Amino acid sequence: MAEEQQSVREIRKPQALESKEGLIDVKSGLYTAVMGALGAILTLFAIPVAPNIHINLYVFSGVMVGGTSGAILGALAGFIGSLYTPVLWGWLGAIPYNMILGASAGFFSTRFGLRPTLGALLGHVISLPYQYAANVLYLGLPLEIFWVGMGTTVIQLIVAGVIAESLMSIPALKKRLPKAQFRAADWVARNRLLRHPWVENPATN
Repeated sequence: MAEEQQSVREIRKPQALESKEGLIDVKSGLYTAVMGALGAILTLFAIPVAPNIHINLYVFSGVMVGGTSGAILGALAGFIGSLYTPVLWGWLGAIPYNMILGASAGFFSTRFGLRPTLGALLGHVISLPYQYAANVLYLGLPLEIFWVGMGTTVIQLIVAGVIAESLMSIPALKKRLPKAQFRAADWVARNRLLRHPWVENPATN
């Protein structure tokens, strides 16, 4: 009875183009590497707002790859996309943080059918204890500056997520991107604000 009330919807691609989470083939590997490199390039276009705090879109790579290809590739793209941050800012903390964002975007997208933006924002919340320990307790960053940084990160996450979801909504691009398997409960699939761009609304079927 419970299974009837909460059906699981899956999105699959033809076998030749399917990229199952946990398996990195040539296509998904190249896609992840290119998007990660794009994230590293976006690091160069940073707007400083406070010490060790910048606004840029290097988080885009993890959100985009995670939202299309799952948590593992999302974390890998986040890792590659943040590799240049220690060179610019002298701080390694952005690397695990960006990996968390990519993994979270991929996990919540493929397992729950949520928008990549929402998944990345949940990852941001999950990372707050780590961020606080690393920045405030270890580096001694003033608490006010820390919260400014968290606020600016939310802004750049939303911008990166909107761009990623807009690209995912392009039919021609959707056909060519490596895609994981997606599942979504009906209450998510029926909610336009929550559901992933690739999750179909059951009411239209």
